[in-house]
Amino acid sequence: MSAIQILEEKLLGNFYSLFRVGYTYGLDFDSFWLIANNVTCSDEEKLTEQLLAIYQPTGEAVDKEHVAKSIILASTLQKSITSVALLPDSSLELIFENGVKLLFPTDTEVVDWHWALNESSKDPYHGCIVCAFAPGDVQW
Repeated sequence: MSAIQILEEKLLGNFYSLFRVGYTYGLDFDSFWLIANNVTCSDEEKLTEQLLAIYQPTGEAVDKEHVAKSIILASTLQKSITSVALLPDSSLELIFENGVKLLFPTDTEVVDWHWALNESSKDPYHGCIVCAFAPGDVQW
């Protein structure tokens, strides 16, 4: 099977029931995790601006982007994935049943891996199912 076939088999129609935001991001799909050094959404910047305007503690957060990312990830919690794409730069794009599009990019600086499906939420090199170590470098 190819990397995209594995990703589609694991992710299409599936949902995550737990997520982690912090040094890395993690989505728990019960029998495996999708972990990443970054996750983005086109709504992130606008949401951060709105939060800064209406909820003052957002401005005092150590990592302000985590506030918006947490809201976006919570909005896709237990929502089925309707589309999976592996982009030319090896970024992973997921679209959920509520229309939210998450991107797991491969442009994060100074990292030795970008995103991975693995058996735990730990080291992507152990129990790796599919992993993007660098742009254009997907391994399975």
